[in-house]
Amino acid sequence: MKSSTLGYYLSIGLLATLFWACNGKNTAKPDNNKSDSGQMLSTADSTLLHFWDQFDMNDTAQVKNPDKGEQRLADFIGLLSQTPDSAMRDRAVDSMLNKAKSNRASFDHFVKLYEHYLYDGNSPMRNDVVYESVLRYLIKTDLLSDLEKEAYRPVYKLVLRNKVGQTAEDFSYITADGSTQKLSDGKAKYTLLLFYDPDCSHCKETIQQLRDTPQLVQLFAQLQVQILAVDPWGDRNKWKNYQSELSYEWINGFDNEGKVLAFNLYDLKASPTIYLLDENKRVLLKDTYLQQVIQYFTQAK
Repeated sequence: MKSSTLGYYLSIGLLATLFWACNGKNTAKPDNNKSDSGQMLSTADSTLLHFWDQFDMNDTAQVKNPDKGEQRLADFIGLLSQTPDSAMRDRAVDSMLNKAKSNRASFDHFVKLYEHYLYDGNSPMRNDVVYESVLRYLIKTDLLSDLEKEAYRPVYKLVLRNKVGQTAEDFSYITADGSTQKLSDGKAKYTLLLFYDPDCSHCKETIQQLRDTPQLVQLFAQLQVQILAVDPWGDRNKWKNYQSELSYEWINGFDNEGKVLAFNLYDLKASPTIYLLDENKRVLLKDTYLQQVIQYFTQAK
């Protein structure tokens, strides 16, 4: 289950030092500061590519020291998350993991940390877009066997689904009155798609916030946000007994055919899992937090 506790603070001082240090290297290695098209890189991109230059991957003690190896990776992920160019993210990740290949223990350690930070359902830094770059590398690297690569392919397919800008995977569900509806049937300007488990404590917290916060209820009403709460995990009796906990203005659905999970239509790493969709059911926010949904609307106003 997802935790609402935020952590993994980035080291601002370290980033500032690295910006200065990497800029000092630009004159020494001009070729590394050009994009594939031959154009000069921005300061941010150059910093990203040189981020690991002074880090010794063969020093296993340093790599496994949380204050050094893990903190540096957290800082690196912070920069990757701010990089909109997927090709640049791929290039930076490739450079870092190619450097880590010199020590298999270091390589394996960082791969696990990438998964922990970017893909764990409890991580506030989880980011499928950045994890794509890591997975692309793992699937193509000559360091891993074909069997090891196969373990990453299903995950890679999952993170590519329901990306921001894509149309969300359609599915059917039954409602409290026994009727069958589809996600695509909704006509609201926005749909907050909430996958929940009646036994999940964090689901209960999120549902309570959505239901009982007057300012939030008013904001969603003004913006024409329809909440679609779907239980894809479950026990039909538990789902029925839990309906009184939801607002009567929401759509409360149950995946009685179990297709969401069976066909991996959505990457439900934990519960609750939240998506924000537009009126055409295009994904605006993927696997997000309620706070990020609120921030999305307040910034858009």
